[in-house]
Amino acid sequence: MKISILLLVSLLVTKVALGADPAPGDALRASDPPSAATGQSPPAADQSGRSITADMALATDVWPLVGEARLKVLIWEVYDSALFTPSGHWQGDAPYRLSLHYLRNIPAAKLVEETEKAWREQGRNHRRLNEWLGLLGDLWPDITEGDNLVFGLNELGDSAFWFNGSPLGSIEDRDFGPLFGGIWLDPDTPRPELRAQLIGPTSKLAKNSQPEQTLAVALF
Repeated sequence: MKISILLLVSLLVTKVALGADPAPGDALRASDPPSAATGQSPPAADQSGRSITADMALATDVWPLVGEARLKVLIWEVYDSALFTPSGHWQGDAPYRLSLHYLRNIPAAKLVEETEKAWREQGRNHRRLNEWLGLLGDLWPDITEGDNLVFGLNELGDSAFWFNGSPLGSIEDRDFGPLFGGIWLDPDTPRPELRAQLIGPTSKLAKNSQPEQTLAVALF
């Protein structure tokens, strides 16, 4: 009889032990994130991968045309370019959309090569420049005659690309956009006559253009 009572008590103790609730302090540590337990705010998210802001729409069908120009290298017509801004005037900075309608087939690798060449001619130097070129190589498709590539930049420095009217992607670094658009629009552009037509023949900023240089076989 004593053995049976002891066995029953032992079973009850074991059941209670297996089904016991955690202590109040343990429950807090299990359910609350570390920031709640310490009273500290969670660390801010890394902003290096910003998504494109709401105002980064294509806009070339909405904004007025500022100017347009055709790039012709020797006997080859390369593309028709057009610049759009909200006011229809070039103010020297973003926001803008630069549209390129290509008149010949061009591999994406050649576009990347010409981007690097233009930056080199302008003396551009940035710690992420080579990284950007690699990202552009992954982002851009091969160009077929008739394709349209649009580059957009907003006031905050966010930029984006569109291909044949559809979002293509972006380089999520606010240093990138001004340097890329500057290939066409900065006063030290390798193509001053093209820039002068894009920003408008009556624009005072066109006077900042440098004398036309001899063109090699360039695609920008």
